[in-house]
Amino acid sequence: MPELPEVERIRRGLMEHISGKTIAQVSLPFPGLVKNVDPAVFMEKIRGAKVRALQRRGKYILVYLDQYLLEIHLRMTGIFLFYPGPVEAGPHTRAVFTFLGTETLHFQDVRKFGTFRLWEAGEMEVSPAFCLGLDPLEDDFSFSRFEEKLLVKPHTRLKSFLLDQRYIAGLGNIYVDEALHRARIHPARLLKTLSDSEKRALHASIVALLRESIQWGGTSFSDYRGLQGQRGVFQEHLKVYQKAQEPCFHCGHPLARIVHSGRGTYLCLRCQEPPLLSPGSIQS
Repeated sequence: MPELPEVERIRRGLMEHISGKTIAQVSLPFPGLVKNVDPAVFMEKIRGAKVRALQRRGKYILVYLDQYLLEIHLRMTGIFLFYPGPVEAGPHTRAVFTFLGTETLHFQDVRKFGTFRLWEAGEMEVSPAFCLGLDPLEDDFSFSRFEEKLLVKPHTRLKSFLLDQRYIAGLGNIYVDEALHRARIHPARLLKTLSDSEKRALHASIVALLRESIQWGGTSFSDYRGLQGQRGVFQEHLKVYQKAQEPCFHCGHPLARIVHSGRGTYLCLRCQEPPLLSPGSIQS
């Protein structure tokens, strides 16, 4: 699933290509993409609307139109592709936006898990995008605010907390593993056991990691692409994710894969000292 850096790169691409443009028409080869209004109503309401602004909240893209807010979640395999002219819809195309002129924007989604929701101005607070925790790239992601969130559930395991969008928005498996490795903290640690220096190291590693990934175009292991179909290259700079048995960047010890809260998790068991783990939880 695209995480915060990939969604931010897509938002920036949309800003470059469709900001200020008017939607001439919309087609929905997969009407099930639209979740909160009738697909025919959706197409009618945004026909003729101008794209006023684009924002991101966590993993959500928010497209502000004249009278509506289009909320987009890419889920596992959703991507946008921009074309200077009409292009025939492919087998995985779920929506096509045609702008005044000849430009088109295709939403492709192999797994059909992506979602579009359309909100009127007075309904925006109902959107899931406005029910998220702190966004690591926003100004309010200060250390003090981060620490406040850590104190809410002191008996929670650290990785489970970081993946919970109610507390920190936008992080997924890749960037949680990488951030914890940079901070040298085991993912199964209880929040109440973190020292002040560990909290500060984790806060700093999250912010730095996400900014670096955005700079490198995000991480492309499978489906993620930019609006021109380009792959991100941050996977070439990852230090731990999907690198079990390779030497740790910090100490040279072989990296490990464990199963934590049902999620495959990559780490260094020397640099990230573990609490007691259940027998058999470590896998190569």
